[in-house]
Amino acid sequence: MKKTKEFNFLKRLLTILITFTILTATNNVLAGGEVILTKHLINPEDILIEEVEISPSIPAYSLPLSTVKIANYQKFSEKIKLSPEALFLLKKNGFVVIPTPSPIAEREVFLESSRQMATPGDDFVAYYKAIGEIDLPIFITTDSLLHYYHIFFDTTLMKLERDLFYKDIWVISKNLLAESLQEYFQTGGDLKEAAKRNVAYLSVALELLKPRINQVMSEETLREEYCVPGIDPEYCEIMISGVKEYYGDKASYKYFSPTEFEQYNFEVPEAVKSLVEKEIELIEKHQGWEYSPIFIYQEDYSQYIPRGHYTKSEKLKNYFKALMWYGRMTALIEGSPLLSVGESVCSGNRRGIISESEARIQTLQAFLLAHQFSKNQDLQERWNRIYAITSFLVGFSDDLGPNEYGEVLEKLFPEDLSPQRIEEKYEELKEAILAVAYNPKIYSGLGACELLMPCPPLEEEEIQALKLQAQELLTETKGFRLMGQRFTLDSYLFSEMVSPYSGEYSGLKLPLPTDEKPFTFTWEDSYAPDRKNRPFTWVKTEVKACPPPATREVRGFPRGLDLMALLGSERAKDILESSGDTQYTDYEKKFSELKKEVDSLSQADWYKNLYLNWLLVLKALGIKFGEGYPTFMQTIAWQDKELNTALASWTELRHDTLLYVKQSYTMAERGGMFEPPVVGYVEPLPEFYARLLTLTEMTNQGFKNLIPPEELEKLMIEAGLSKFSEILSLLLDISQKE
Repeated sequence: MKKTKEFNFLKRLLTILITFTILTATNNVLAGGEVILTKHLINPEDILIEEVEISPSIPAYSLPLSTVKIANYQKFSEKIKLSPEALFLLKKNGFVVIPTPSPIAEREVFLESSRQMATPGDDFVAYYKAIGEIDLPIFITTDSLLHYYHIFFDTTLMKLERDLFYKDIWVISKNLLAESLQEYFQTGGDLKEAAKRNVAYLSVALELLKPRINQVMSEETLREEYCVPGIDPEYCEIMISGVKEYYGDKASYKYFSPTEFEQYNFEVPEAVKSLVEKEIELIEKHQGWEYSPIFIYQEDYSQYIPRGHYTKSEKLKNYFKALMWYGRMTALIEGSPLLSVGESVCSGNRRGIISESEARIQTLQAFLLAHQFSKNQDLQERWNRIYAITSFLVGFSDDLGPNEYGEVLEKLFPEDLSPQRIEEKYEELKEAILAVAYNPKIYSGLGACELLMPCPPLEEEEIQALKLQAQELLTETKGFRLMGQRFTLDSYLFSEMVSPYSGEYSGLKLPLPTDEKPFTFTWEDSYAPDRKNRPFTWVKTEVKACPPPATREVRGFPRGLDLMALLGSERAKDILESSGDTQYTDYEKKFSELKKEVDSLSQADWYKNLYLNWLLVLKALGIKFGEGYPTFMQTIAWQDKELNTALASWTELRHDTLLYVKQSYTMAERGGMFEPPVVGYVEPLPEFYARLLTLTEMTNQGFKNLIPPEELEKLMIEAGLSKFSEILSLLLDISQKE
């Protein structure tokens, strides 16, 4: 039986939005002068929960199977030859997963969508087309549907970034820069220095965004883009000529157009040229931890390497680097009295990451930028558009931003606000922004923090003290990010599953080093030999200030299996235990605490954004299938298949959202005369299809709310999602009948 139920949690969603002050007005201009109602991200009608009630009653059969009892085995084996190993697994488990057989992998099929020939290796849809053409039954599994949703999600985000967000962030940066330059020339002392730093900060983003001459479309780049190797040169020229005639200035997807090259032009102001050049050099080298010339503390510049869909065009590459800059760099609130100007150390005994003087400058920077936002409605609307849409996709930031700082300014200065007044009231502003009950929950690597370690071996009290120290260091990263990276459930859980919170390694400590093969790959570092015969999560730290051997064996890495176990997969927990990845003194205690947190999430919580709802879909794959389900689904092998599906889909989710998700760091340390029609089969998992259908419809309606109709039509989102919803409804119905 299927029921549709509308959950009543508008008030909760609205409260969240008010708290985060995402959209401060009822009417907002989002694009092209179009005024639409955007009072909240998600309406009650956006979330129509597809509930399912099932009583599985499929007759069981015994394993291992006999091939003579498999209805279509003889016909199948004439077309696809199974290896002895694959046949053994088919008999043992009732199913087998094999690499794509050559009759399928090498078959060219015609795809109506693209009007082109393709092989399964070229296009995911081609697999099903090829299987159908050689009259093999199709088994529709959850993997394919999750992959389709990933393709949609990733493509939609990419279009939004390329066609909307790039221009918005450019305009925001240019306007803030103009204001900051004016403040630089009209003020003195600390205000002048804060304005100068803002000029440098914004110039870095604009320099990263602007197209270089080698990123601009040309005849050569068009040949590279449209003419495959070996093509007839004359045909190539005809093709390029046709493309240029039809698309004009937008003939290239990969490169900037000549018009964009002129439109997005920028020169770094002379006053900050040296600072900006040094910062850009570090970003372009992306070699790892270095001290930021502008922000003083250490930054992980390896994060600025474009990856995922951001490698598909020059515009997306530039957008990636600029948004990473705005998402990671923080204007810190508090500084340490123990540090000198220009000095940065993030350690447990410093009470700050930069000096008090530097923190004063950075806090002034943040309030100056927030003041500029408060004066410019267009900037607010452009910022709100990016933040609201990405919040619907991924979630909210756990860092402070323009809205939070702006609220503090509004409370203290109902009128008569100026840069000079900001400086005069610095102490009050600092105390007010510190009092905002909103602190970072995920350590994202700011300052390359190191825990102040007592000499090993550590007593229990000392281990507990390290946990408190890590929390204090996290609090010291509180500050302003212009477009802060987002808090996500998985990153938070990962940050809590590693040292110091998981304690010390308590597993079997074989002599080190050992020549036995490691459980999985290891880093190439000085302790790589020691990792052999240790679990994947294990690392060895050394306290150099202590007499040797001053080492600790701790949990340095989280695993995707940690997340799946916390989402309810008993199989994932079993694998963690058997591989030794739970053998740390405080792991089980911390796991139990986090499991309670996850289990306490309400149904409304799982529908706050698409990222969380995607994780809810994956939870449906972690259940243990009991009596009444198909016999093959009751095997451990099928549990492993479902676990791999969940891990793969979660990887795609992280891959799609890598620019916006705050990455967690560990602080240092499946005949008769008439041939019957080929029968297909749908993986009988109604709860999964119901949840994915809800996620798809929520996605569709959410975009309708957030994106003006003309922009939505350009993005071509609605038709694809509506068709996918129809397919999922059909699969839900079929799976319940099965």
